[in-house]
Amino acid sequence: MGTRTADAAVSALIDALGADAVAVEPQRLAEFRDPYTFQGWSAPDPVAVVSPGSVEEVRRVVVIANQHEVPLWTFSQGRNNAYGGASARVPGSVLVSLRRMNRVLEIDEELAYALVEPGVRFFDLYDAVRAASERLWISVPVLGWGSVVGNTLEAGWGYTPHGDHASHFCGLEVVLGTGELLRTGMGALPAGRAWQAHKRAFGPSTDGLFVQSNFGIVTKMGVWLMPKPEAYVHCRVQVPERDDVAGLAETLGPLLLDRTIQGVPLISLGPPPGRRWTARFGLYGRAPVVEAQLAVVRTAFAALPGAELEAVHYGADEVALGAGDMLERVMAGIPSMDAMAVVRLQGGEHGGQLDFSPVAPLRGADVLRLCELVRSHVEAAGFPYSPGLIVTPRSIIHTSHMPFDTLDEQRVGAAFELYPRLAAATAAAGYGIYRSHVRFMDTVAAQYDWGEGALGRLNERLKDALDPRGILSPGKQGVWGMAARARWGATALQAEASRRSGSRPGGRADDVGQPPDERARGAEL
Repeated sequence: MGTRTADAAVSALIDALGADAVAVEPQRLAEFRDPYTFQGWSAPDPVAVVSPGSVEEVRRVVVIANQHEVPLWTFSQGRNNAYGGASARVPGSVLVSLRRMNRVLEIDEELAYALVEPGVRFFDLYDAVRAASERLWISVPVLGWGSVVGNTLEAGWGYTPHGDHASHFCGLEVVLGTGELLRTGMGALPAGRAWQAHKRAFGPSTDGLFVQSNFGIVTKMGVWLMPKPEAYVHCRVQVPERDDVAGLAETLGPLLLDRTIQGVPLISLGPPPGRRWTARFGLYGRAPVVEAQLAVVRTAFAALPGAELEAVHYGADEVALGAGDMLERVMAGIPSMDAMAVVRLQGGEHGGQLDFSPVAPLRGADVLRLCELVRSHVEAAGFPYSPGLIVTPRSIIHTSHMPFDTLDEQRVGAAFELYPRLAAATAAAGYGIYRSHVRFMDTVAAQYDWGEGALGRLNERLKDALDPRGILSPGKQGVWGMAARARWGATALQAEASRRSGSRPGGRADDVGQPPDERARGAEL
């Protein structure tokens, strides 16, 4: 994209939205770089950041981008720092920040749902729900500054019974790459009254198309809330040996499958010298039911050699008053920023980290195998092994954090060099990554190549149909589309990378947004 084209697009955006909604100053653009890389590396610099305040303004941005063939990169809050933050994949992009669209539009106490815009943070939703009702809880991830919509669309997790956020939204409003506006599910009925109450309508269910995708810009989302429980018991289970993670996982599995445990457990490994595995999870509901569930939990873990169980009882309002530690509050749906202290502890004042998140089935042998595989690579590269395992009834997500000082190019480079090696090793063992840093989206997408890349070809067809000019977040999740590939494909990106000094992340300039080979589309070309 030439300078003249970019200037014309920016001028059109200013005319349409006003100068206050469009930032072009270098110091403002620098705020949206990936904050967890070495700051001396070059990056796909944007030409502007546009901040629409309404769905109509989002549509205008998309129309202008189509007219000028300018790539857009959309984010809700852009706080997902361990996966790249708000940074784009294609140089010359216009970043679309949805932070101004931050209204909680509706809270229904009776049916326990909210309707929110994409700029609404977990802190905002928590405050709005507390103000509107004392009967409802929300689900939150470890850090509360992120967008409810953004976290959900990236398949993020919390820890209450609604912790699988991508399974607890209902109804979307979406701007497509053509500028068209649609509502999914019951929202497609003009006088529909069940948009946030019933997930499916008539015909194919399309909501999932917009999870981890670049097929549209979500401008509204329904979020299911949780009735406040009468009782909440926070459980902590420790086991003494490194291999005991297998038994810990196998004990949790049946308790999750039969819904004795309704929340989402988190397993972590303590610091040296003890290095004990610890599982944390909540029990929720009416007090007699919770006591019965706790009795079952105690019996199950009594059969696990060396396991130590501690249970802390709360009335539903006690934890909201600040009782307990950070995880006890997070597992009660109370947002926090306390986890940032861990990043600073491991990386210093300028600390950052790269997160690596493969998935394994919830079988003891698989959990131990994946843990040992990741540990061996991480420790060989000189990083501490400090995983967090998100446990579902049938699987675990093994999130490993590679911490560094962002001013230390050698350590940052080591983390970014380690990532593709880890990705290759875990994929070869059968453990796929479910969420990746923006720099490695093509690397990860290419691993899902069963049927000679059938899934990737389907994604490309959908992209071409819903976003014909390929302007929406090109390259996100490794999905480009024919138009984006032609305009902003490997040749342009490699030229951009070679033009800049220090463009490599950890030694490879071609990692900066290079799309997959054209031949991957096979007969579709």
